[in-house]
Amino acid sequence: MLSEKVSDEKIKTKIHFLDKHSLQNHLNIFLDTNNLCSINIYGINENEYLQFFNEYFTFIQAAGGIIHNMKAELLIIKRLGFVDLPKGKVEPGELPEETAVREVCEECGIKPEDIILHDLLGKTYHIYSYKKGFALKETWWFNMDFIGNYKLNPQTEEDITDVIMINQILLENYLQNTYPSLQEILKV
Repeated sequence: MLSEKVSDEKIKTKIHFLDKHSLQNHLNIFLDTNNLCSINIYGINENEYLQFFNEYFTFIQAAGGIIHNMKAELLIIKRLGFVDLPKGKVEPGELPEETAVREVCEECGIKPEDIILHDLLGKTYHIYSYKKGFALKETWWFNMDFIGNYKLNPQTEEDITDVIMINQILLENYLQNTYPSLQEILKV
């Protein structure tokens, strides 16, 4: 997980971005052996991390939504057994805002006219296996409202098995089965 501040999550390995030697060693161990479940690299300044990480990763930009309905319930999806939020890769010539709306609609079966796009909530970063190496994905998260009143349908070809609207009070129960970067953005 990449973050501005040290994470308070249960991630054992925490490295300050400016400690380049330690950072490089831990990344090499992680990428070569996959011995570490997760790493929190904190102290990230958006303007300086790209150059350093380009030697290790393919950079992918994505966008998604944190969607509430008229009852103030939060939309979540289930993908590959985990709680997730709808998101996807930014296409060439597409703005992150456009991607967020498109992906939310595609992954959840929502009509575009039933989404109201609001402000950028924040960005998350995570690393995953990609082709013959690794990808560093930057995801832009936008606040959105779903104003429709119909059953939502998961995009099964993207391994999404369910689209659920949950009461915010129950959010903690779902956060136990999601990714650390989503836990961070949902706690904002």
